[in-house]
Amino acid sequence: MKYFLLLFILLLIGCSAQVDLDSTLDLPVLDIEHLMEVSESEDLLLGSITNLLVDSDGDLILVDGSQRYVYAVNAEGEFIQQVGARGSGPGEYEFPGIVQLADDNSIHLFDWGSRSMIVYTKNNGVWSFSSDFTADFNQYGFFTQFFTAANNQYYIVTSPMRIDEEDSKLIVRKIDNTGGLVQDSVYVFPQNERFTVFENGMPRMSMTIPSMHRQGRFYADYTGNTYFGWTDSLTIFRRALDEQEFTPILNSSIKNTPFTSSTRDTLLSNYENLLSENNQARRDLISSFPDTKPVYSDFKVDDNGRIWVQIFNEEEGTDWFVFSSEGEPMYRAELPDGYRLHAVRHNMLYTVNNTEDGIPVVNIFSYNF
Repeated sequence: MKYFLLLFILLLIGCSAQVDLDSTLDLPVLDIEHLMEVSESEDLLLGSITNLLVDSDGDLILVDGSQRYVYAVNAEGEFIQQVGARGSGPGEYEFPGIVQLADDNSIHLFDWGSRSMIVYTKNNGVWSFSSDFTADFNQYGFFTQFFTAANNQYYIVTSPMRIDEEDSKLIVRKIDNTGGLVQDSVYVFPQNERFTVFENGMPRMSMTIPSMHRQGRFYADYTGNTYFGWTDSLTIFRRALDEQEFTPILNSSIKNTPFTSSTRDTLLSNYENLLSENNQARRDLISSFPDTKPVYSDFKVDDNGRIWVQIFNEEEGTDWFVFSSEGEPMYRAELPDGYRLHAVRHNMLYTVNNTEDGIPVVNIFSYNF
């Protein structure tokens, strides 16, 4: 059993030279150009886009979390198909909770409703149902994330079923394509910091808030390497496909930005529906506000191994910074306000924003180093 935190500290002390990130304020701004927009059409009626994936052919997979559909769109923005369907039959799903692409462009969808992993293979530019299997929550815990691995296997990230287990751990396991356990406790690390809403003395909901809580971030790139980092410091570790251990590749010193009254007001507004009739939860949330935010919110890795980190700034927003595959600062990427970066591939940025009417739109930008 490998405990990430101890391993990371030892590696950090022994292997990594720290880079002072103060100078990144003077990094050159990445040259980006708006290429195209993908919006609603007669075939593509969107309620939201909760996930966006890009395959090796440049086709886009759009996950509509509110309407619970998965769509495929080609590199020119033209509708290809709805992948699978809502229902309980073969190849159908009730709630597409987590969706990933494998290196052969097959779509792997974990349905939180049926607790099944559903696979759609791509042939001649379209996807069709291939196989499925049940993954038992009671055996592994609640699935929070998974990555496809070689040999039709998966890394699954699981948390305890009970949200009030304060001492709980997140566990990464490897399972096969029947749901059977291949390797238990591949990684074990402390639970993310979180806020639990209680009602009548019972836990109602538990959540982690990026601008407030320390979180562990996993990522798998397009070649099978896996990455991990805690958001309270800009240290990111990589385990290459042919290696057994993680090593630090990005280790930069950066100052945490203040958790301001504006951040506080935005959070309270975002969770107003949850807190409006629960004064105790509101008081608990306010009392747990930190003095500073975590360093970053998220990171991604492009198909050239460069690391894109979404760092909190002092203007109540975030900036994307680009680092080389060896962790050297390179560029600052400026996206329009409200544009959420979902994928970086084929020298393009794939973003999602919403119109004034709340309709989700995909905007794609090219970039040049």
